[in-house]
Amino acid sequence: MDANSAPLRISVAAMLSPEASFVMYKELAEYIGKRLDRPVKIIFKKTYAETNDSLKNSESDMAFICTGAYIAAKNVFPLDIIAVPVVNGKMTYNSVIVVPKNSPVHALSDLKGKTFAFTDEFSLTGNLYVKVKLSELGQNSSGFFGETFFTGSHDNSIKAVSQGFADAACVDSLIYEALLKAGDLYAKRLRIIEKSPPFGIPPLVARVGLSSGIKDKLRIILLGMHKNKEGTRILRALSVEWFAVPPPGLYSYAEKVLGKR
Repeated sequence: MDANSAPLRISVAAMLSPEASFVMYKELAEYIGKRLDRPVKIIFKKTYAETNDSLKNSESDMAFICTGAYIAAKNVFPLDIIAVPVVNGKMTYNSVIVVPKNSPVHALSDLKGKTFAFTDEFSLTGNLYVKVKLSELGQNSSGFFGETFFTGSHDNSIKAVSQGFADAACVDSLIYEALLKAGDLYAKRLRIIEKSPPFGIPPLVARVGLSSGIKDKLRIILLGMHKNKEGTRILRALSVEWFAVPPPGLYSYAEKVLGKR
């Protein structure tokens, strides 16, 4: 099999549960494959660490990874950003701490001794930001919270709080807002008590070894998606307006925050 007929392998990290992710990314893969004239295979990974490893070991050619995972990866091995999503006219998002609407909790400090849900070890919005925030207060998560656990995805964290398995969780603001817009019953039962400053939005990255020709074609395909009906429909399903090239310094604040760990 020559390089042009081999499947282009795109890993998707667990920002959403696999069931939700499969539907969302299947059509995107077909869209890219049709325009590349090459099969595209979506590979779902349980954790951001597994996704990073798949890029490092050349088991994947590209990946949708969270901002925290991107920063962790690029400090170990080289990556190229192909494009970033634009949502609500912005290339940024936030970590939000959510609690049930009837909860007496109004701030992070009120959660001492409570049960808290994180998403993934490498997730900036679903884990790392809150731990950095606690460290600034002279606390650590194991000593501050009564109990913590990882859910594996942002929608699962939202469900955990809504169903009473956790008192609070930190999640990706874009996913929380998209679920609210879609009328998700779990998200509608919650409210935000704290919101982080804006971080650069999770990018679509490629391993350095992928040919520059393929990367250029992929960039052209993604940057032009919003200009046709099929592309617009798929973007809407992904809750994305369009893809863009990130400006310099988009991830500087995230790097600064994570440098405090």
